Amino acid sequence: MSTCPDAAERGKTLDHQENTNRKRILVVEDNPMNLMLLHQLLKAHGYEILQTPEGWEAIDLARNKQPDLILMDIRLPDISGLDVTRLLKQDDQTKAIPIIAVTAFAMPGDEKRALEAGCAAYIAKPIILDNLLRAIESILSSSLPAANSPQ
Repeated sequence: MSTCPDAAERGKTLDHQENTNRKRILVVEDNPMNLMLLHQLLKAHGYEILQTPEGWEAIDLARNKQPDLILMDIRLPDISGLDVTRLLKQDDQTKAIPIIAVTAFAMPGDEKRALEAGCAAYIAKPIILDNLLRAIESILSSSLPAANSPQ
């Protein structure tokens, strides 16, 4: 009987080690279909996914789970994604987390507003998957040194 807990502990250790090599992405999206599609796409590409349809919960998840990247919808039911981005960028715990705006807002000036709020990139819906994946990889690869540097 004593081997069962040891096996369980080894399983936890392996899961933890595997997860430390995987990049964690927080998806903030209020449309259930879009959320499911992004979750499945990113998981299939080896990312660990956190998700929420609400901006205030996104702030809590970002603080508590420290994702490597956030995909932020701009139109959320409780608070604007741009306001969430501003709050995250003002918080010492979350200001270094890169954020990509993923939104149906595609009017002139919307991209500029997203970048001014603190987003590292702007992806308009409907999403072109290759563009999204390239943006994610580019930001994650360029943010590695910054995440490890002293603040």
